[in-house]
Amino acid sequence: MLLAGCSNSANLVDQDGKSLEPDQFAGDWIAINYWAVWCAPCIKEIPELNRLDKADNGIRVLGVDYDGALPEELKANMKKLDIQFRVFRGDPSEALGFTLPDVLPATYILNAEGQLVKQLLGPQTQASLEKAVGELKMQEG
Repeated sequence: MLLAGCSNSANLVDQDGKSLEPDQFAGDWIAINYWAVWCAPCIKEIPELNRLDKADNGIRVLGVDYDGALPEELKANMKKLDIQFRVFRGDPSEALGFTLPDVLPATYILNAEGQLVKQLLGPQTQASLEKAVGELKMQEG
């Protein structure tokens, strides 16, 4: 399990310093979304990600501030952009075994076992992410 096997768990805390433990997401698929306050497509997709995270669909959203803002600035950015899902404090890419994206927005999909199964580049919608996860579930079938 990708989340469970992390050797660098220091980055696996949210904006409030609360641990992001694998058992919190047991059975859920996870969409890890990289965003930035200067990225217009990122800002446009945030309401979609908020809806996705709140929906009863077995998908949780975790965000990453691409610019790595410190905790107080991170919280201010989240408030400014109305981000309602949890956001990593710091970049979890190394701890989770993938590389920092070259373009934004970028979304990494982890399956219910916590394994990275897909990277999506460009803005997403609730519908596009639910469709992508649905297709991946069928492939794992």
